[in-house]
Amino acid sequence: MNYEARTERARELVATLTLPRPLTAATLHRYMEGLRGKAILIRAASPRLVESGVCGLWIEVAGENFERIHHAPTDSAVHRQQFINHEFGHMILRHEKQLMPAERVALLAPLIPLDSIAYALSRSNFTDEQEALAEAIGDRLALIMFGDSAETANGPRTGFGRVL
Repeated sequence: MNYEARTERARELVATLTLPRPLTAATLHRYMEGLRGKAILIRAASPRLVESGVCGLWIEVAGENFERIHHAPTDSAVHRQQFINHEFGHMILRHEKQLMPAERVALLAPLIPLDSIAYALSRSNFTDEQEALAEAIGDRLALIMFGDSAETANGPRTGFGRVL
């Protein structure tokens, strides 16, 4: 799929959602928890995770009533949200998480018990079509959040004072 087709597909997929408005990081997080039917804990990744080359990881551990998103540490709130939006993109696409060996999960996220079965979807390959589409969805979510924040701050665009 080329860039234009991917962007259009992302727009279509996001348009089918009943996103809360104005869309903010907090309202999107709550919406995604409702969509998934469980809490989603978001935290910065460990140095070991970052060293492994993964900048985002979506993890579900069998028997737990929550999921995790680990993202590369960053001082930029916008960059952080884009990592999270990308993982939300996978959730929106209902991408299947891969069964990861417990030892690998423990290496990447050491607080997860070794004896648990963990499913994870890691973001490391940007040439893969699934990754590219999840990124396009993340971009679309970011554009909506940006537009909503501008409208909230400045009021709706009315055309007043502009030559139409």
